[in-house]
Amino acid sequence: MLIKFLSAVLIPRVASVIDSKERISVARLGLGLQFLGVLLSAISIYILHSFAGTNPTFEDETFLGIFTFMVFSGLLGTLGSSLMDISIANDVAPSLFSGHDLVQFNSRFRQVDLITEVGSPVIAGILLAFSTLSLPLTGFLIIVLWNLISFIPELLILHSVFNERADLKFKLLSSSNDIKKSFLQKLLDGWKSFLKQSVSPVIIASSLLWLSVLSPHGVLLTAFLNDGWKIPEWTIGIFRSSGAFFGLAATAVFPFALRFMNLRKASALFLTFQALMVLGAYLMLHLEIEIGQYSFLLLILFSRIGLYGFGLGEVQIRQEEVPQLVRGEVNGFANALNGISTLILFSLGTVLSSTKDFKYLVLFSVISVWVALLVYLRWMNKSELGP
Repeated sequence: MLIKFLSAVLIPRVASVIDSKERISVARLGLGLQFLGVLLSAISIYILHSFAGTNPTFEDETFLGIFTFMVFSGLLGTLGSSLMDISIANDVAPSLFSGHDLVQFNSRFRQVDLITEVGSPVIAGILLAFSTLSLPLTGFLIIVLWNLISFIPELLILHSVFNERADLKFKLLSSSNDIKKSFLQKLLDGWKSFLKQSVSPVIIASSLLWLSVLSPHGVLLTAFLNDGWKIPEWTIGIFRSSGAFFGLAATAVFPFALRFMNLRKASALFLTFQALMVLGAYLMLHLEIEIGQYSFLLLILFSRIGLYGFGLGEVQIRQEEVPQLVRGEVNGFANALNGISTLILFSLGTVLSSTKDFKYLVLFSVISVWVALLVYLRWMNKSELGP
């Protein structure tokens, strides 16, 4: 949670680099931060391994120093990853594609992301099983090396794209006049600027969807299914992996929906579908029979189609409507809002930690999704009517 909080504070300023630097410079910075994050995190975890079998506390200065170093390392990796995600999805992509091609790119981009979400933990789990008596962290070191090496082809691919499309090397750069302002003042001014953007209600609606425990791979939901309903681990595993497959279904259905309606209406349709599914899940939660439990899980899976479909639409709305000069800043604040929502959700989970209180978290989730729908519909109707 500490890394989430720090990244939510810092990512808007870090992402603003996208607006003032050449794209290749941003790519190098993002990959460099990730590389350092992975390397330093690996070193800190390796050192922490020496504490195995002991009960260190934060009163131990050595342990506290290593923990602080690990948080710093994780923060570097998170900032670098966020910078790359924003740069590629919200600056490079809309500069390369438009219309149907942009829809297809976003769909493929999400498909790769979901396939990785399913496959990577499995591969990592297999690799972690490798160990020797002399080097018990063999599998861990293999994963670290794999991550570090992967940044090389990524940078080479980006270089080839920028070389093939010379127009990507040239972009409008913003010039900042707030050098003398404090970090806090820059942050406050940034939030004010963000809220003035025409698409800010769409981004706010999207961030409200993060205030939901109804996610198959969510920690809070998994804990409830395990401790509250005593559902077998293998069933929970199937449920978690199925969430990604339902998300993949959305990447195929959303481009199809755009054949019959415009982007804004298609996004509204998918968000409405999600709102109805989570409402149904909340109702099924109160049926204290087995069919109610499995209906609850099934409705959550179907809600992923609405969530990921709306996500594709929301991303494209940002790609098309956020001015090039502020793409980094605006999308940085969008990323920060998602982080803030996650922190709020985990804080509620800490307060309402009992399994009997989980129904209140579900109710809060349903309300958040419906508020997101109302915010989006209001924006859509207002924007269609014009100023």
